[in-house]
Amino acid sequence: MVRILILALAVASLNPGDAVRPQPAAGAGCGFDLKSELNAQVRTYGDTRWRTGIAIYSCSRDSLLYDLGAYLPLSPASNQKLLVTACAIEHWDSSLVRALDARLDSTDLRAHLHRANRKFVDSLGLNARPDFPGYRHLVLANRESDNSEAEWMLRILSSNQKVAAWKLLSSFLDKRKVARPGLRVWDACGLSHRNRTTAGTLAGLLVTVYESKWRDLFISTLAVPGRPGTLIKRNLDVGPHVAAKTGYISNVFSLSGFLFGQTDTFAFSFIVNGCGSGTRAYELFNSLLNTVYSWDAGETAIAPAAGFVAGANTKQD
Repeated sequence: MVRILILALAVASLNPGDAVRPQPAAGAGCGFDLKSELNAQVRTYGDTRWRTGIAIYSCSRDSLLYDLGAYLPLSPASNQKLLVTACAIEHWDSSLVRALDARLDSTDLRAHLHRANRKFVDSLGLNARPDFPGYRHLVLANRESDNSEAEWMLRILSSNQKVAAWKLLSSFLDKRKVARPGLRVWDACGLSHRNRTTAGTLAGLLVTVYESKWRDLFISTLAVPGRPGTLIKRNLDVGPHVAAKTGYISNVFSLSGFLFGQTDTFAFSFIVNGCGSGTRAYELFNSLLNTVYSWDAGETAIAPAAGFVAGANTKQD
């Protein structure tokens, strides 16, 4: 009885803030259902006139967490480059690097200012991986969305493998068991509206990249908000917690990459066709990323920050 009394007095003497509070399990105690909340964000920031593809995978679970038109073939714009660079890195060798170096060194300086501007080279990190010859080509293709780099890569790979470009990429995806419904390859850079892939294909491919030995290297070639690259003017609320490839051609916006949560990493792909506003597209993308990040952290769902500007500059790829 005395022991019970002493314990009761000890507990009573604690300040409320001193008590150990139970921590919510990842994605379990966060106060909202992920699928329902993502659907709400699409209703709020999307448009029924758009053709929308959204796929979000958990890399730790290797499972599709959210699917909205995930296997609807759409024009991916420059997210097409992810198919090319992921394939290229698996075939990376000195022969490919020499061919890419020769192409780049023979191009017009005005088209590739990094060759004459040391400050740009350093800020973009083109020489950040001296242990990986030819690293600059992957950075230029993914982080800077250089169209020529992607075209050169696919052309050289196709020639070396003696197989048509579309067949090369199809085989690459098939070997990794990545579904590719409606895949069409009209170019490597994504400029053609005739290209077709799905958000599910791109997100699924990124999961295989995450599970490969190239994970850190590949992620380092992607753009990060606020840093040199195509996301420098996209003020996404998740900031450095995302690394992604942007995409834009007329009426098409896309964003695919990795979201680094507190307990998990997510591979995602967002594609909208029939959207004429980069601001509106990125409002949707921002709200989706916010929602997943909050869910993973066990927090209440949050809307985009007041006054959020997604970056109306539609010339940014």
